[in-house]
Amino acid sequence: MQHDESRRPLPIWVAILGVVITLSLGLSVIKADAAKVPSQQKLRTEKTYYIKKNKKMLRAATLNKKGLSIAWKEVVSHKIKLLRHLKKTIAQEKGTVYTAKQAKSLTHKINKLNKKYVAKLKKLRAQKVPADIVHNYYRFPNGDISFMQEKVKRVGNTTYILHGIHELNGVFHNFGGHGAGFTVGR
Repeated sequence: MQHDESRRPLPIWVAILGVVITLSLGLSVIKADAAKVPSQQKLRTEKTYYIKKNKKMLRAATLNKKGLSIAWKEVVSHKIKLLRHLKKTIAQEKGTVYTAKQAKSLTHKINKLNKKYVAKLKKLRAQKVPADIVHNYYRFPNGDISFMQEKVKRVGNTTYILHGIHELNGVFHNFGGHGAGFTVGR
């Protein structure tokens, strides 16, 4: 075997330069990957946002005993729709926002409410609505829906609203009454 004299060793500065370039490229790849992974604080903030949003939706879909007793068909069917949507959302967020135990607990609450509301809706569909009761609703830009039930009296071309009930996010308010008689033109 012959030794080739034409090959000379590399100067030390070239070797160091090669090592520095290799390391800097490796660090830039690590930094780029780290930038793609969200920080723990950002994940906690997003998780908190979704939990608060879902709690607000559950509160809006919940009627207490008194509220359920005075609710009418449109209100109860809307609450059922809200609960179905919330149940789907929680199923999608299981593992990311909610633990399996939390998701199971929320789903149990939703199923319990849904069962009550379906039974109430069945009873309400069997009842006949009197002719002097009028139902209306208003859809807000943020997606909330306000329901109104009014007892009216028609005299000629004029309609008098004797009293009514207003429902928004599970809270009921009475208005009118005692001959307040709001006048509504034709």
